[in-house]
Amino acid sequence: MIDLIRLLKRDDRYSMAYLYGGTVEEQIDAVKRTNNAFDTVSPSYFDLNDDGTLRLNEVSQKLLDYMHSNDIKVVPFLSNHWNREAGINALRNSEGLSSQIANIVQYYNLDGVNVDIENLTEQQRDQYTEFVRQLREKIPAYKEVSVAVAANPNNLQFGWHGSYDYTALANNSDYLMIMTYDEHYEGGTPGPVASIEFVEESIKYALSKTTNDKIVVGLPLFGRIWSEDNTNVVGKGIPRRRVEEIIEKYDAVVTYDVEAQSPKVEFEIREGDKEFILNGTA
Repeated sequence: MIDLIRLLKRDDRYSMAYLYGGTVEEQIDAVKRTNNAFDTVSPSYFDLNDDGTLRLNEVSQKLLDYMHSNDIKVVPFLSNHWNREAGINALRNSEGLSSQIANIVQYYNLDGVNVDIENLTEQQRDQYTEFVRQLREKIPAYKEVSVAVAANPNNLQFGWHGSYDYTALANNSDYLMIMTYDEHYEGGTPGPVASIEFVEESIKYALSKTTNDKIVVGLPLFGRIWSEDNTNVVGKGIPRRRVEEIIEKYDAVVTYDVEAQSPKVEFEIREGDKEFILNGTA
């Protein structure tokens, strides 16, 4: 899967793709299909165990060689995959963890790290900033240190949104990757992943906290699906290629919500149609 993150600055362009899932060959092929349009790719090399220790996934020399030969930087992302316990424990040992990551970046000739620790609270806000500061201090200045942050169009300062001090994080990193998506989410009510108002208000909030050269706007290349009775399928994520299959197989109706500036697909599975299964759920 590729999720695109792009920033258009005054005089240049920064574009990055998260590489998550699939084989190394599939990831390289996905980048090739874009005609190598990215400046940076971010594979899933750094994970956190429940106790907050680092779990290093296999670093592919083949992927590194291909990207570097095409002037594409490789900046892996560090993720707790929404595991709050793992994130809290990691920040308690930020000194050791930051040193370990910096050493791995240097050993494998990686181009930096993208921090994507989510589902913490305002109680970890200062610890989060300190961890990023330590990474920036230990990783050479010519390599990237960036942070994925929750979109915050409503200026929330508690819970998950409260864990991100936009201003302090921006001061200690190269970019804030604003996740301007999941306005409507799995388990929630049906609606667009990212309406235009949601995105615009998220950008305005970020601009009130830092300068525009620090802001990277995340673009979702996925949708979400709800069943009509909102029971067995409630906002599950669905890649674009599956949406295209739905349109073709089930004679789906495609409309466009002008106000939200978001497309919508509606389909009905009739008797005799092939069963639709998404992530093991029919």
